[in-house]
Amino acid sequence: MRKHLLTLYTRTPLHVGSGTSVDVVDLPIMRERITGFPVIPSTSLKGVLREEARQKLGEETTRLLFGEDRQPSEKEGIASHAGGVQIIEAKLLAFPVRSLAGCFAWLTCPTALRRFQRDTGLSVTIPEPHPEHVIAGSDLLVAGRNEVVLEEYALSLQPGAALNAASETAKGLHGLTADLLWQEELGKRLAIVHDENFQHFVTSCTEVVARIAIDPSTRTNAGGALFNQENIPCEALFYSVLHVLPARKPGANGDLRQHLVNLLADAKVIQIGGDETTGHGLCETKLQPLDDKKEAQ
Repeated sequence: MRKHLLTLYTRTPLHVGSGTSVDVVDLPIMRERITGFPVIPSTSLKGVLREEARQKLGEETTRLLFGEDRQPSEKEGIASHAGGVQIIEAKLLAFPVRSLAGCFAWLTCPTALRRFQRDTGLSVTIPEPHPEHVIAGSDLLVAGRNEVVLEEYALSLQPGAALNAASETAKGLHGLTADLLWQEELGKRLAIVHDENFQHFVTSCTEVVARIAIDPSTRTNAGGALFNQENIPCEALFYSVLHVLPARKPGANGDLRQHLVNLLADAKVIQIGGDETTGHGLCETKLQPLDDKKEAQ
C-alpha cells in the first residue's frame, strides 16, 4: 500500500454543504463532529477525482482507480469491484483570517499540526502557544506593539523565540502547495494559536453570504427566496492522504500508482462542492508521494 499526500488550496470560496438548517445559517458547511473544523468529505473528493479521471484517463482506468460507479446487470457481463484508491477526508490545516497588520494571516494550531504529522508521517515543528498568546510571523506584528490583532481579538506575542518558532513551522509547510502567494508569504503570515482559539476562528469567521432568487419578469427579488449560505474563504489549505491499494478487478493490468500520478501530475485547479457556475470551489491541487519523502528523511 503506497501513500500520497494531496493538498487542496482554495482559490475561491468553497461550499461543501451539510444540508439545510434551522439555525441562523440556512446552508451550513460540513464540519467535523468533535472539533467543529471544516472538512471536505471523502465522498465529495472521490466524485470530483473520478470525473477528472474519466475525462483524462478514460473509462477503463477510472474503474480501476475508483471502482464501478453503478451496479452492472448480469447481461452486461461486467463484474462489480471496488476501486484501488482509498481516499481519506480532506482536513483543514491552515485557515485565513483578517489581521490588523499584514492584511490577513494563515492560522493553524497544535492539534491541526499534530494530526497532519500523524496522518502523513512528515516532521513538522509544533510550538505550544498559550491561550492568550500567539506565535506569529513578522508581518503580523502591530507597529510599536508586541501583539497581533486577528479579527477583533488582540493576542500578545508569546515570550521567547516566537518569531523563530513560526518560521520553523512555516519551513515544514512551505512545499505543500505550489500557489505563489503561499510560497512567498507563508513565513511572514503564519500564526499558530491555541486549539480553543483556532476552533473559535474556524467556526465564527467563515463567510456567510445572502442569496436570493430573481423574478425574471420584474428583475427583483422573488418573495420568500432569501437564504444565507456559509462558505470557507479562499486561501484556506486542506490535505488528504490517498492510499494506493492492489487492483481489485480480476486480471487487471497497469500500475495504479502511476495512473494516480498521471491524473494529478501537475498542479491543477479542480472544482469541489456547490455553485460551480458562479465560480465557487476552485482548488489548486498538489500530489506528493509520502513513501519517497520518508525514505529521504
